[in-house]
Amino acid sequence: MDTFTALFINIVWLLAGFLNGVTSFGGNLFAVPLMTLVMDTKEAVIFSCLVGTGITTSITFFYHKELPKLEFTMALLACVAGVPFGMVMLKLASTKAMLFGSGMILLFFLVWQAVAGRMGNTLRVPLWSIVPVGMLSGILMSATGMGGPVLAMYAVLRGWSKEVTLSMINTLATLAMVVLVFLQWRDGLYTPQMLHRALWAVPCCVLGVFVSIPVIKRVNPRIFRRGLLGMLAFSAAMLFVRGMGV
Repeated sequence: MDTFTALFINIVWLLAGFLNGVTSFGGNLFAVPLMTLVMDTKEAVIFSCLVGTGITTSITFFYHKELPKLEFTMALLACVAGVPFGMVMLKLASTKAMLFGSGMILLFFLVWQAVAGRMGNTLRVPLWSIVPVGMLSGILMSATGMGGPVLAMYAVLRGWSKEVTLSMINTLATLAMVVLVFLQWRDGLYTPQMLHRALWAVPCCVLGVFVSIPVIKRVNPRIFRRGLLGMLAFSAAMLFVRGMGV
């Protein structure tokens, strides 16, 4: 691994940890498209699942007291049930399909963000809806490394506070990704080079989370959310362009 590639990977994951800590989600959304610049698409997804666990674990540690227990249990069981289906998609899908699929997830998420503010508190989904949402999140997490947007949309519809959103999304993601990492390890998907890169990337993303904690107390998170949406729009465009070039 050359110096530029190593620096690029570590800086991306440092920023991913910071952005995730400020906005409650979006670390992998930001990192996965950029990882495809220096590694194969499927390798980028697998690598991002491994490293992204460091982000979610760190945030879970700081916000675990805000966790809604019943909703979390329902979501966890559904999410874990969806992971094997996502792994099948990861193995069978072509590189072009992976790129376009990831791009569509980003595009859908951006459109949702554009209209969510206008919805206010007029729409509330029932508690049981966390089951299909959790399962879809598990499928997307294991297939593309991007399971957060579905849960983020659910958080808006349920009217969660920022603290509950941080706790719920990241605790769920941590436990689901532990299962996913185990399954990926069992299937021999982690290469020595990938593990070597992760040894450096994980501390960087955890550092990003630590940096976000004092910052979020002083700065309006909406500013960072808007910046994140701009980067996600760029990432979506990049995925579509790369997909057309495959």
